[in-house]
Amino acid sequence: MMLSQWIEGCAVQRVAVKDGLALDLDEYNELVIWGPLRLTVPPVGDCPLEEVVIDPNDVPVAMRPLLDFSGSTCTRALYDEDGHLHLEFSSGHRIDVAGDEHRTAWELYGKYHGYMACLPRGRVRVVRHDIPDEYDSTAAVAR
Repeated sequence: MMLSQWIEGCAVQRVAVKDGLALDLDEYNELVIWGPLRLTVPPVGDCPLEEVVIDPNDVPVAMRPLLDFSGSTCTRALYDEDGHLHLEFSSGHRIDVAGDEHRTAWELYGKYHGYMACLPRGRVRVVRHDIPDEYDSTAAVAR
């Protein structure tokens, strides 16, 4: 079962390569990826669709232009119970990150929504403050 994330519909404001791959998105959201990722790059002109595996902690300078999708919108953001993260963007780019046995593979921070992370062994932890849980008497206001 794949579970949707709150960043669907958010525009990518910036893509940075420093201490992992960081995507800054609308509405004060940030996704940081530390685990190896499979990047699908859309076809451009005569160049076909391409898939490359990237270590976000050591991105060669020659591969950085492949990460140029700022301004696109996140059209799909899903994760499964094993921590696999799947992202799709309006530019045609896709990112897939598997959970890692020994380290945190990815983290998502959202000022108006909460926090989630894929911890070692693919364990996903989620803290939401925009939806009520069984102990809340009132819902937080989502933006």
